[in-house]
Amino acid sequence: MLATDLDGTFIPLPDRADNQTALETFRQARAQNRLGLVFATGRHFESVLAALRQHALPEPDWIVCDVGTSIYRRAGAGFESYAPFETLLAAQTRGADRAAVEALLGDVDGLTLQAPEHQQRFKISYDSTANAAERLAALANRRLQEAGLPYVCLASIDPFNPHGLLDVLPTGASKAAALIWLATHADFAPDEVVFAGDSGNDFAALTCGFRAIVVANAPAELADEARCELARRGLERRLFQATLPATSGVLEGCRRFGLVSA
Repeated sequence: MLATDLDGTFIPLPDRADNQTALETFRQARAQNRLGLVFATGRHFESVLAALRQHALPEPDWIVCDVGTSIYRRAGAGFESYAPFETLLAAQTRGADRAAVEALLGDVDGLTLQAPEHQQRFKISYDSTANAAERLAALANRRLQEAGLPYVCLASIDPFNPHGLLDVLPTGASKAAALIWLATHADFAPDEVVFAGDSGNDFAALTCGFRAIVVANAPAELADEARCELARRGLERRLFQATLPATSGVLEGCRRFGLVSA
């Protein structure tokens, strides 16, 4: 089962013919039922569907979106929200809804709520300047902790239009947590998963114990930090640093781990 980030990872980069060739290999593997596929992305559900159409991506079995706070499964010709996961997050947040988070952070200078289509029941998303993202995330986390709200703020930088992206999620929520939970509730197991990523919000999934691929266009420090974390636990052999970018790097890693034949 390949679980992969989309932007900068599985989606081909512009003007990279090798990425398009790699994507065709994945399409063929899916058509021949030789590969299970999960998209694990910070995108919201409608944006994932748009990417499927725009880039002619192979349809996944599952979509983990909104930075691990929503799961959809393929159902017939479309996808449906996976209700057991919503029930889990509702229990974890103990009834504290997004309105409580918005009220708590509403007066933080430099935080701007993103557009409604980027908001979800268990994900409250903000924009900031790039250089203020980490500072504002730290401030938000102090307020959340002091208020006793079971949420945490994560910061990243948009790779396409460099500015800060801050997501307030239920404590413990992440792509990794959602994938691990899914692997105990779906028809695959954690040891079957190969995860591919390229950015900081992939770190937990890269280091949680899955076999993992860091594509060549990822920041050098991401691979270094992931390798150090896995080495500390004796799992360094589970990480593959691709020599090729994006889709080609994902294919390179899948071949390395035997998920896709040469």
